[in-house]
Amino acid sequence: MQAQHGQARLAQKKLSAPDTIHMVLDAPWLNRAKPGQFVMLRVHNNTEPLLRRPISLCAVTPTGVELLFKIRGIGTERMSAWPVGHTVDIIGPLGNGFTPPPPQTPVCLVAGGIGIAPLICLARWLLVKHPDCDVHMLLGTKTAAESDALVPFIPEGCTLHIATEDGTCGEHGFVTDMLAAASYSKPAAMIYACGPMPMLEALANVARRTGQTCQISLEAHMACGIGACLGCTVPSQTADNSAPLRVCADGPIFEAHRIFPPQ
Repeated sequence: MQAQHGQARLAQKKLSAPDTIHMVLDAPWLNRAKPGQFVMLRVHNNTEPLLRRPISLCAVTPTGVELLFKIRGIGTERMSAWPVGHTVDIIGPLGNGFTPPPPQTPVCLVAGGIGIAPLICLARWLLVKHPDCDVHMLLGTKTAAESDALVPFIPEGCTLHIATEDGTCGEHGFVTDMLAAASYSKPAAMIYACGPMPMLEALANVARRTGQTCQISLEAHMACGIGACLGCTVPSQTADNSAPLRVCADGPIFEAHRIFPPQ
């Protein structure tokens, strides 16, 4: 689906935690977006902040899209103050989407904190389009409070596994350790992930050892969202493509081996 510039209506807004916002946008022209894609939102009509904000899609519905994000700066702080009924200026959907798994393939969705947003979108899509795939959601957070803010948005049908760094919920440790030790972590399973770069790099190394396919969703500061400004590039690790990769236009979904070199 080609990106479009349009207007959406903020239909619902929920504060899931003091710094975590869930929004439902009425935008029927976005209802063919793919899991893994994102939108660029105009925050304010004035110049502060000047640049749009890229936000991953948490869900695609017949009437529009849903967003799930954390307040991380002036842009997302102002977005969190939008009232229901607010008209949102959007460009999207942008970027590529996740590649679906083969039939009857186990799927591990590995999320680091708010990185769960595009994986929730993928999980919802898989449960409808690929009901024969065994879907596991692995969520890693620092505390139980952080996981409690995100779990309500995970669709029924996913097998949920939680790891917290302080041990207050689920397993004590990192979500990557939980994946490496799990019985469902086998070559036949596909890994999809989004989260901090160290987590994604660790997953890339796990996938190399196990022979699994690993697709990752990268987050980056973006100015244009269409690949023109080259402000969100990352190095390519493949010998046949040494040019930097644009997270917005070449991604945000990449095969993990294209981003992280072998260790």
